[in-house]
Amino acid sequence: MIITANRASAILYTFLRNKSFERPFLLPANVCPVVPLTFLKAKTDFEFIDIDETHAMSKRQAKEKIISGGYSGIVFVHAYGKLFNNTSFYQELKEISPEICIIDDRCLCQPDLTGVQPLYTDLVLYSTGYAKYVELLFGGYGISKSNNINFYDNAFSKDAETIQQERLRKCLRDEEVYDLPSDYPWMDCSALPMPQKQYFELISSKINAIREKKEYINKIYRTHLPKEIQWGPEYEGWRFNISIEKRDKILDAIFQNDLFAGANYPSTSYMFKKQHAPYAEEEAQHVLNLFNNHKASEEFALKICDIINYHL
Repeated sequence: MIITANRASAILYTFLRNKSFERPFLLPANVCPVVPLTFLKAKTDFEFIDIDETHAMSKRQAKEKIISGGYSGIVFVHAYGKLFNNTSFYQELKEISPEICIIDDRCLCQPDLTGVQPLYTDLVLYSTGYAKYVELLFGGYGISKSNNINFYDNAFSKDAETIQQERLRKCLRDEEVYDLPSDYPWMDCSALPMPQKQYFELISSKINAIREKKEYINKIYRTHLPKEIQWGPEYEGWRFNISIEKRDKILDAIFQNDLFAGANYPSTSYMFKKQHAPYAEEEAQHVLNLFNNHKASEEFALKICDIINYHL
């Protein structure tokens, strides 16, 4: 079953509400804060697992937790848009615990329009919202085996959404604990602003040009930046990712030159559970993602490279 909504978070929320999970889920420490917020709103508990050298959830730690029992499922996030081949991992988890729920979060990946659900998954999520691979500024879809998904009425206020985003930024910046109530009306559960067929046709019409633009800009970054700071082609889909020692200094220099880059994927485990995740926290100090979408031109990319190389 394909489920669509104006926001991917609404699909996750709806799925969790329909299933009424009684035990916690496992989330990666560097997950987007909207995911744990959605779990809070759905009144579904969760715990965090640190990441590993793949920049995604540690599969070893996740497997150990599932073996120990007491969990409803996991949310595996394909970090930085890398599409992981998790078939054998998911199969192992289902063999350990057949009832385990596997949510496969591909919101930063290139949308798959085949409608095929990956093996052993219970819900697969894609997004076309802000800062996604296909950036429509609205929309998301999920693929689920369930044919009985009922959407819930949900209060929503654009002002509340803005306040919530500001609170999230402050919590991450100042290492504070998120404290807005779970029923705070930040979540948009509205339907797509167009028919589903038209939505998928719109995505399809844009993917090839987006892919070509990304490859064009990525080639500039690959050519002009030191190989040792690059993460490699698997991490160049969503944005072009690098790790650098003077990340904050370089990021400041980029903004001072009226350019931009991102320092996404901080650890959110302390914000929600007062739990430290050493690997995720360390990585968050060094990762820099460079834009390779419609906002980036050849001149833009070359200037970014000059600034990074100057400050290394």
